[in-house]
Amino acid sequence: MAQIILDNIHPDVLEKIRNLAQKHNQSLEDEIKSILAQATAEIPSQPSVRASFRERLAEARQRHGNKLFSDSVELLREDRNR
Repeated sequence: MAQIILDNIHPDVLEKIRNLAQKHNQSLEDEIKSILAQATAEIPSQPSVRASFRERLAEARQRHGNKLFSDSVELLREDRNR
């Protein structure tokens, strides 16, 4: 566990969090932990993002076999030089 100290929280924000804590019958600290847990639950973990990318890359490789594609930069240069 880590300890976090928050300075200079806008009074309106702090009051809203206090009201939420009271509404949920929680301490201010527990309410903040709950808010952070909800906010981070929507963020995919880094390994899952990488795994998803690798899966999509593998699918693309299967679709196209081991075919090599030309460099589009060279094609654009040729087109501009016409």
